Amino acid sequence: MKVLIEFIGDYMSKKLTWIEKLETMIPGFSGYKKRELIREDDRLIRSYVVDLLSDARRNLEEAAASILDFDFKLARRIEDLISNVRLTIDKLRYSEAGYAPHYSRIHIELPDLKKVRDIDGKLVELAEEIKELSVKVLRSAKVSTVKNEVILRINEVLSKINDVIDRRIKVFKGV
Repeated sequence: MKVLIEFIGDYMSKKLTWIEKLETMIPGFSGYKKRELIREDDRLIRSYVVDLLSDARRNLEEAAASILDFDFKLARRIEDLISNVRLTIDKLRYSEAGYAPHYSRIHIELPDLKKVRDIDGKLVELAEEIKELSVKVLRSAKVSTVKNEVILRINEVLSKINDVIDRRIKVFKGV
């Protein structure tokens, strides 16, 4: 099931109430409000991706438990994969969100926040693929026939997710 991320105007988190629309028009305050809305979009996307990856992790844990009696080596490979998924979940959950105190030397501007939000959109697509692959691993583990290609593909997609996370970090650092 593919989820489309649709943006309402420049923001996806919700339709703006009349007071929020007014806040985006007030000189001096509008920049703060717009940045806040984009940060909220970013947080929502990352939270959704974390949920998808957590579901995938649970599927893989169940698969590893199912296959353990038949093939210890394969169960160990799945456990290594689970560790990589956990690491990726933590990197996303605790990644930079674009907040900077007033006195900070580094400030995240609106175009950079939009760039990060767009980068995060790619995370959804990749996380959905991992979840679909984890379901395949779980189904095949129940009959002890997990294909090596599926495990390798999950590792490839995890690597792509980590590349996207690194791109996010570069945007925040201004690189």
